[in-house]
Amino acid sequence: MSRPQIPINWDIVDEMLAAGSPGTEVASAIGMHEDTLYLRIKDNFSMTFTAYKAQKQASGEALLRLTQYKKAIGLSKKGDNTLLIWLGKQRLNQKENVDHSIVGEAVTKHYEEMLAQLKSLQEQKPTSVEVE
Repeated sequence: MSRPQIPINWDIVDEMLAAGSPGTEVASAIGMHEDTLYLRIKDNFSMTFTAYKAQKQASGEALLRLTQYKKAIGLSKKGDNTLLIWLGKQRLNQKENVDHSIVGEAVTKHYEEMLAQLKSLQEQKPTSVEVE
């Protein structure tokens, strides 16, 4: 005689995975060991936890991208701008493009100015100090 299975609220599991939570965190939130959760996913959905998590995480990323899009074109006022930007960078690999050639030119210019200052200082004749 085996113990009765712990019921799983799959909506909570799916939402947490879509948000990017690891399996250990999801299992803890629903009150079971992660290995038990992984086995139940295998039994109920005929896929590994990794495949199931990837599927749910992809849907979370699609939702994030859609939320950014709707906010950007004025279809929605939902979502915090700063958080949408941060999550986009973290989860969607979005980044600001930096023109490194301009940065490199600025560094080179600054370096050349410093060298010129050093050369100028080296060319100055030392003043004699009179000792009494």
